[in-house]
Amino acid sequence: MSHIKQVLSIIPSLRREGSKFESAELQNIVREILPDSRVAACLRHRLSNSSVTVSTTERGNTRLGGLMVCDSSHICPVCHSRKMAKEQQIVSRIVHDHYQAGGILLAAALTAPHQVYEPLSENLDQMESIWKCFRSPAIWKRFADKLGIVGCVRRLEVTLGANGWHPHLHVMFLCKSEQAKEITGHSWRTALDDAFHIVSTHWRQAGGKAGIIINENAQAAVAIIEHIDAQRTVNYNTKNMGCCKKPNSLTPIDLLRVVAQSDNGSVTYAAKQLFKEYATAVKGKHTLTYSGSAKLSRNDAVKSADAASTDVVEDKLGTISPDAWSAIIRAGLRGYLAVVKSRRELVAIVLRAALRSGHRHIPLRWMRLAFTAKTKTVIRSSAISPAPDTMVTLCM
Repeated sequence: MSHIKQVLSIIPSLRREGSKFESAELQNIVREILPDSRVAACLRHRLSNSSVTVSTTERGNTRLGGLMVCDSSHICPVCHSRKMAKEQQIVSRIVHDHYQAGGILLAAALTAPHQVYEPLSENLDQMESIWKCFRSPAIWKRFADKLGIVGCVRRLEVTLGANGWHPHLHVMFLCKSEQAKEITGHSWRTALDDAFHIVSTHWRQAGGKAGIIINENAQAAVAIIEHIDAQRTVNYNTKNMGCCKKPNSLTPIDLLRVVAQSDNGSVTYAAKQLFKEYATAVKGKHTLTYSGSAKLSRNDAVKSADAASTDVVEDKLGTISPDAWSAIIRAGLRGYLAVVKSRRELVAIVLRAALRSGHRHIPLRWMRLAFTAKTKTVIRSSAISPAPDTMVTLCM
């Protein structure tokens, strides 16, 4: 049985939690599969000789400060989730401003033919070749003129199904109706049919220019998005790589879930090999790319997203010493610490780590609890906050 058939066989029993605890545990799986990658140190290695700060926010999140982050958006479940959450805010602002200026949004899913046993690297090379031809002046200018396109946001997504690796592009085209030479004046139904024909025709032409035959009916799902549905479209096109509602497909994070949940050695081995292939193939590629008006608007959208983060109210629970952090890692309690919501839970985790390290209680200086008023601040993993004077040492 092939690797693909083996991992697909577990889909009916696969649990897709999507929680922060799960992300931390799946990050451990990546470390096991790719021990030499940056992910192996992410939220595990401390910055210099720093302690680890534990805080919660009014939005219900737990934040760990004083730790390294890898920013590997393709293969790190934790960093991907964090970065895509911010990108979602950025794209939302771009699309909102576009509608406010009288624009419309055209969403399309673009794919290329692939065979079940083709390597993902070849599939991605094909996709990039078609996109490059699609963006060439000879095709893009005619395409943009017909739809009034002034910018676009493109997302690369990779899933795995019975037909093998399935890389595809979710593209949001920002259009100006008054500039659309082939759409203006038609009914909504006719406009949608015209839009599908224009997108599929030019994508097929790009495939032909790249030497790849594309089937019109199998490759282009096109929708004209009303303002009321814009946020739903943005959410879908910036979704986490672990989100998949299709009963016959797996995402890259699903491959990690297979490793975590399956007791079948051959199945877990197959999932690990497929994830390795995925990690190698997507290295250096962008998850999201912006062009035209979307690229020009992105800087302001980033500033807006950064400003919004300053409104997060932080409640610092306490500080963990380097020795305590090492004990937590050895005891496999990092994922539990990443979701603590109270000082009581924080104490419980540190106590468990101490007991598993052979201590009868929490050693002196392992932890300091913070009893401070909530403050408006931005917590960054690279920033180490000094311990306030109101902290007390807990000894058990």
